[in-house]
Amino acid sequence: MKLDTTSSKNSPAGTCVIGEADPFLSQLLQRFVEKSGQHVRLAQSGEALLASVFEDRPAVIICEPELPGMLRGWEAVQRLSTNEDTRAIPIILCAWLNETEAQALVGQALNHLQKPDLHYNDFVKALSEVGITLTP
Repeated sequence: MKLDTTSSKNSPAGTCVIGEADPFLSQLLQRFVEKSGQHVRLAQSGEALLASVFEDRPAVIICEPELPGMLRGWEAVQRLSTNEDTRAIPIILCAWLNETEAQALVGQALNHLQKPDLHYNDFVKALSEVGITLTP
């Protein structure tokens, strides 16, 4: 499957920024993203997440709300959601927190992946629900 970015307003087309501190989960999400035909940019802190998003203007962001750093993941998501240049970028939360708890922490995000039960089909469904389609 490849990412269809013809309807996406974000560029560069096909880039996904993953904000995840756990090396195992980061690698798993990276495999999902690469399998879906996207380019990957990894960030292990809230500051790195913001820098990557502002540099790459990704098609989608996957973020752990509890991402460590001087700027936590939830704070980075709040900043991205209120910034005129980045608020249209879909954000998928990937958290140990359940969806309700994660949404309460970060405000409205478009979708949620529940740790530790991460599966490729759920990843593809989350992409679809934020408006990103994959083509075979």
